[in-house]
Amino acid sequence: MGKAVLIGSQKRDIGKTVICIKLGMNLSKDKKVLIADLSSGKRKIAEYFNVSENIIYDIKDVLDSTCSLDQAIIEINENLSLLPGPRIYDKLKNISADAFRLLIDETKKSYDVVIADVDKVFQSYIDFNLINDIITINNNDFSCVKEINNDKMLAERYNVDGIYTILNKYNKKNAKRGTFMSAKDIRKMTELNTCTIIEDSMKYNDVDYDFLLSTDESSFNKSIKSISGCLII
Repeated sequence: MGKAVLIGSQKRDIGKTVICIKLGMNLSKDKKVLIADLSSGKRKIAEYFNVSENIIYDIKDVLDSTCSLDQAIIEINENLSLLPGPRIYDKLKNISADAFRLLIDETKKSYDVVIADVDKVFQSYIDFNLINDIITINNNDFSCVKEINNDKMLAERYNVDGIYTILNKYNKKNAKRGTFMSAKDIRKMTELNTCTIIEDSMKYNDVDYDFLLSTDESSFNKSIKSISGCLII
């Protein structure tokens, strides 16, 4: 039986989906991974993988029993598959808890890791008894501590195995000025051992598939490696 990992954020345009994709790619080096796109963001995971034209059925069709799981899944490579999000705006509304539960149960039987890219961690349809790990994405503005702690409390309430934070678009300059929070203060106020940093960079504004394939020693790749190591223990 595989494990289910939830990736969410209480902020918009925080880079959550890109992190989700890279994490899936990294884990698929030696694990069988499925990425489930449940995000309402404008740019879908299928676009990053250049497989939008391959979509016949999407994740909502599976949830609604319009098609089987196998009919909707797109194979990216031998170890990495995608359950694509719908291209129709608002199609992801009204997901039932029973349908989500059935989806996670079924996919965990076939994959080592199922990564669900959701909007916020506390979506009403999520059955946290099926979730093994939660990754919450935030930045280092002054609202981040409250948001991270809210996600942390939710994870602890349901005895989720692991709760991890990635500080994306981390503004180092403003942290030094005191207009944003420092990573040290965030770690202290959230009491999370695993809190990794991806520094703000212009490179992240126009992310494409080539960027996702890069293996340079950037804070982005280091953060993904760190979180991947926690998930496969």
